[in-house]
Amino acid sequence: MITTVCMNPCYDKTATLSRLNIGEVNRLRDVRVDIGGKAINVAIVLKRLGANADCIGCLGEADEEGFLKLLEKENVPLSYILVPGQVRTNLKLLDDESHSVTEFNEPGPTLSPEHLDAFIDLLREKTKDSSCVVFSGRLPMGCEEQTYQKCLHALQGKKCVLDSAGKSLLYGIKEKPYFVKPNLPEMESIMNRELRTLRSLRDAALFLMEYGAQNVIISMGKYGAMYTNGQKTLFAPALQVEARSTVGAGDAMIGGVLMGLDKGAPMEEAFRYGIAAGAASVMTDGTQLLRPDDFYALVPKVTVQEV
Repeated sequence: MITTVCMNPCYDKTATLSRLNIGEVNRLRDVRVDIGGKAINVAIVLKRLGANADCIGCLGEADEEGFLKLLEKENVPLSYILVPGQVRTNLKLLDDESHSVTEFNEPGPTLSPEHLDAFIDLLREKTKDSSCVVFSGRLPMGCEEQTYQKCLHALQGKKCVLDSAGKSLLYGIKEKPYFVKPNLPEMESIMNRELRTLRSLRDAALFLMEYGAQNVIISMGKYGAMYTNGQKTLFAPALQVEARSTVGAGDAMIGGVLMGLDKGAPMEEAFRYGIAAGAASVMTDGTQLLRPDDFYALVPKVTVQEV
């Protein structure tokens, strides 16, 4: 069982418009609402690819029933604590003219220290039989930057994955997660400089490994992705596909890597699955994530080179 941890789930509302006009009325089309949250996306991808996955999270008590009904459609079991408030809604506008995505993200409910203690108790209980635990996504309001570190510490001995940013990532990797997956802007923010060469990216990844990460994957969007374990560094260029939406591609990449690991593949081979999963996700609209047929068709097309 792979367990994903989503402390701040959301509804992803996506819509398309011809051009985003600031300060004017904008007419939307193709409006859809999906359940979201990075860790929930990872769990959905895993289930679609045939892996055994569940999720642990926090739900705003105002929309518990509605959220669970949507999640049931993806066959992802969810264990959760209830907190005051409602699940946040994130609005993503797809601009036809600029081919860009503009996002408006709500903060979500606030977690009190008592709620966090209850959540960590639930985390310990529900991951006893998990082979891997994935921490991913924005922390709820009220949580300190060390929250993921506390959660990882509570699961000492478990294989854990961390997808976070900034200080939250730097604190979390002190607990030696199996792998982390920052994207290029997140790495540039951590290093406080531009990273424009594979050598600079590798050096930045090694910096994270000095903090405690065992493996590092850096996703770079249309430029591809890089993986290193400190001894070997691999680069995979992005697959050429018809891009419809990049939302959730990083989550799909993590799901693909974990699916490979779950099947017993070494990390280097699992990296290939991650590249294919990320590309397959880009081929779908909004936050629909990947279609398994697209994923399996793309796996043989992934090229990886050592750098």
